[in-house]
Amino acid sequence: MSIEIKEANSVNDTATEAEKLEKLEAKKAEAKELLRALVAAGSHLGHPTRKKNPKMDAYIHSAKNGLHVIDVSITVSNMMRAAEFLKKQVKLDRNILLVGTSKQASELVKLEAERAGIFFINQRWLGGLITNFDIIRSRLNTLRELEHSRDTGGFKGLGKKEIASINRQILKLNRSLGGLKKMKGRPDVVMVLDQKKDALAITESKKQGNITILSLVDTDGDPTGIDFPIPANDDSISSLSFLLKYFMDVILAAKQKISKR
Repeated sequence: MSIEIKEANSVNDTATEAEKLEKLEAKKAEAKELLRALVAAGSHLGHPTRKKNPKMDAYIHSAKNGLHVIDVSITVSNMMRAAEFLKKQVKLDRNILLVGTSKQASELVKLEAERAGIFFINQRWLGGLITNFDIIRSRLNTLRELEHSRDTGGFKGLGKKEIASINRQILKLNRSLGGLKKMKGRPDVVMVLDQKKDALAITESKKQGNITILSLVDTDGDPTGIDFPIPANDDSISSLSFLLKYFMDVILAAKQKISKR
């Protein structure tokens, strides 16, 4: 090997090491900022100690004033790991479904999911949405057909009562399935905000067997069987807002990166 080639390889190796170091420092800075933001949002505050699920012991840092305090260093690590996974799913054009049906999260779920361009359920989870998807597909087809007919003058000649009845049907279908309107198949990834309230979404995802589950898990929850458990306060609107924005920003940035190519 010539001296020139050796020197060139040495420069390249140095550049590679410098890039690795730069990325590592950026990750450390991101983790530090995430940790600070999680505490500011109250994401570290769990439930009263008497409500603790023993399966959450590994995610609990301490107890203070009768409440368990979540170890947000684990939250940060799991969030960043989940973010990398979501980026890959966007690149592969996978179906990502966000589920949050609690009263405090419902409107936020709709706004953030629409901003990121992913599917969502923010009202009641329909039993069989995953395990009996053919029925859901049929309802989605009905919704699309009714809206198409309405928007293209297909209601001409119908009576007022009949039109009103069809519009009520459209409204009802949109409440339960509007966030899935463009989804052609089962979700590949299910993101759940309240593990207890939307337990059926997790149960059906597990039963299907080929769906990745990402879920917030509070100190009274159960991380068993969840691919990406995110230990965090799942009641506080400030906590939910921050966590939702973080993951939707990740998805949106990944989509924008693809569209620029």
